[in-house]
Amino acid sequence: MKAIILCAGKGTRLQPITFSIPKPVIPLANQPMIFHIIKKLVNLNITEIGLIVGYKQEIIREVVGNGSQLGAKIEYIVQNEQKGLAHAVKMAQAFVGSEPFLVFLGDNIFEDDLTNLIKRYKIEKPNSIIMLKEVDDPKRFGIAIIENDRLLKVIEKPKEPPSNLAIIGVYIFDKTVFSAIDKLKPSWRGEYEITDAIQGLIDTNLIVKQEILQGKWLDTGKPKEILEANQFLLKKFKGWYIYGNLDENSEIENSIYIGKNSKIENSKIIGPVVIGEDCIVTNSHLFPNTCIESNSKINNANIENSIVMKKCDISNVKGKISDSIIGENVVISNIKNSCKLLLKSDDELMGE
Repeated sequence: MKAIILCAGKGTRLQPITFSIPKPVIPLANQPMIFHIIKKLVNLNITEIGLIVGYKQEIIREVVGNGSQLGAKIEYIVQNEQKGLAHAVKMAQAFVGSEPFLVFLGDNIFEDDLTNLIKRYKIEKPNSIIMLKEVDDPKRFGIAIIENDRLLKVIEKPKEPPSNLAIIGVYIFDKTVFSAIDKLKPSWRGEYEITDAIQGLIDTNLIVKQEILQGKWLDTGKPKEILEANQFLLKKFKGWYIYGNLDENSEIENSIYIGKNSKIENSKIIGPVVIGEDCIVTNSHLFPNTCIESNSKINNANIENSIVMKKCDISNVKGKISDSIIGENVVISNIKNSCKLLLKSDDELMGE
């Protein structure tokens, strides 16, 4: 079985971060979001993966490469115009051929390993299985209606949701989905909806089944959700992994990762915290759920529950930076008050 990951979108709800980098490479626990998805697929022995790319695809190609570092074989499929999920799936028809295939949205972070999903498909061999999860805010998602364990209907982001079972963006399809997509017309949103394609399969009496996700699922569409996903992944991290230098005036508590050639001087770190390679942290306090990517400098600052990307320089912050996402190559200096930040790459925030 092959898989495709949909990575072509602009990530508008994450602007201004996504003005400079595409959403799939935003780091979670200091690894690009898409790496977590690719690893999950490789663990399922699904190694032939097509990435549907478009917006800032050159950055995704540079980060992911051919996938060999993750045990995968990556093929890139370009979607120049984002016309909906069904259109993106259709773009992969030549890549997947006539075999069944797995579809992932490029921003899905969840707990289940999907082993049961793959086993069930191989045993039952339906035309499709869609993954669902009970949610508190169903208006944000495509919704499924089930009766007597039978999938009756799917609706894309209804104003008055008839159920709380959200379609979470993981699907298995066989080749019949392409015929269903060919019959679609654009929705009221002007997009070719994957929910309409699924409904087409149901309406033509093809076999569409559902699998309920049991563990945690994080939709990473907004900055707050990115930070929640980062926290979720950091909670799984246990122990001390210190590959850099920690001086005698520094203290560490709980789970800590310090990358190669990084230096920690006169600082206190309370994990879970991950620090990348070639970083310098001096006279600072890093609180839980903080990730500092490689080649960053932190001096005389307090940071909590935040993602700091590569090559940042943060100094002389009297308050605390918390609940923040800070893009690459950002300079922050001489800030007197505590703050929550959302900064794109190459931004500067300079106090007096």
